[in-house]
Amino acid sequence: MSILCFRIPDWQTGGELAGPEPQSDRTTRKSKKKSGQTSGLKSGRETGQTSRQEVGPEEKRSDQLISLLLMEAPRVVLGKGGLIWVDGRGMEVEGLAQRLFMRLAGFGLEGARVGISAKPVVAGVAARIGKEPLTIVPSGEEAGFLAPLPLSLLLEEETAEDADLLELLEGAGIGKCGELTKVSPDAIEVRFGVRGTELRNLARGDDRRALFRPIPAERPQASADFVDYTIRDATRIVFILNALLERVCETLRERSRRARSMTLTLTLAGGSRVQKQLRASRPTADRLFWIRQLRATLEKTRTGDAIVGVELEASQDEAISAIQGDLFDRGFVTSAAVEEVMARLTDAHPGLFVRRIESSHPLPEYRALQEEAPVEQETPDLYGPEDAALELRLLTEPRPVRVRTRNRRDHKLPVSFHHESGWRSVVAAGPHRVSCGHEEETPQAREYFRCVSDNGQLLWIYHDAVTEKWFLHGWWD
Repeated sequence: MSILCFRIPDWQTGGELAGPEPQSDRTTRKSKKKSGQTSGLKSGRETGQTSRQEVGPEEKRSDQLISLLLMEAPRVVLGKGGLIWVDGRGMEVEGLAQRLFMRLAGFGLEGARVGISAKPVVAGVAARIGKEPLTIVPSGEEAGFLAPLPLSLLLEEETAEDADLLELLEGAGIGKCGELTKVSPDAIEVRFGVRGTELRNLARGDDRRALFRPIPAERPQASADFVDYTIRDATRIVFILNALLERVCETLRERSRRARSMTLTLTLAGGSRVQKQLRASRPTADRLFWIRQLRATLEKTRTGDAIVGVELEASQDEAISAIQGDLFDRGFVTSAAVEEVMARLTDAHPGLFVRRIESSHPLPEYRALQEEAPVEQETPDLYGPEDAALELRLLTEPRPVRVRTRNRRDHKLPVSFHHESGWRSVVAAGPHRVSCGHEEETPQAREYFRCVSDNGQLLWIYHDAVTEKWFLHGWWD
């Protein structure tokens, strides 16, 4: 038994006020459908009460109630129809219920009823129909507890679709939970559909709802406070960090996880904090790697005040996973060693890998710049779809070439150029004119041509209109 369901008369949750239980006779249900009321619980709008999203005091009171109950239970959820769900897994539920009764009484809420069961639907029904303050349904007796009860009690909020389903079931002579469980699931699905099958499962006490969100695991972390002394040189805490790092890496290994980044927090005597982010090119739980990162970071850190505390936390971690490869690739057996070498190069030489970025400079050799490639936060998709495209390869410096031309109306069109093996004819398109630097001492004026040589090579040639010379600037591949 792990779930406690409290029903408090006249307590508003989620914009709904607890009211009388829904009746099971067909006449009452038809009158509800005609009046537009699909549940035995009156909504705040129908009773003149606004929802808790619109009224500040009611929302504040609900938050106060949650805070009060959380003093005794790990998780609390406000449900519909005045129901309050409490997670009692791993706790002595009867003692927990008595303590929660005392908390509710101190909050001014009297007459509460609680149902306790391993299944949410059973706990909810027990709280709604129980005559005693505490109703316990032992494990394995859920179906027997629900058997004599009307099917309408299984629905916390009866919709128009549910009302039609209950009418169909009543027409077939099925009005109790026990009567519905005696019918085979195949017959229920054929005649009443998926919703009928779900209702049959609830009548058996089979409720797999997840009322409470899973509690996220605490991130691996370790900390130390300096009580009797302070440290001014950050490099002197490496010995302490080594011990803290051992605890963090051990926790990662126990959970079969690896850290991609760690956060180092230094608490200063003045109350301020200094945070440093440590990153790895690939996730790892290797203590030797992280201690090298810590030493390198501390050598560059200047706090300006005495250090009175230190904390180390694995801020980004992920599960250990193997890389899937091609079994027929003979070189795949060495992929682990190659990845290890690349990771060490990235960590030891941060600027080794660069990427190209484009600026707004009119000249191509100055437009393409390089910057350090950032470490990917997630493993990229190496086999994802990628559009095939030609890429322009620029020479470091434009290379002078001899070109034969043909005169056109306002330019000279290249027809061949001299290569190491001799003259090669080309078919050219252009020109694309670029000019800049007229305000400076070295103006530039160029006419670019896209050329295809007789051997199929794509070339980028330009004519310098200032010096009347030709240059090869790059090619496509």
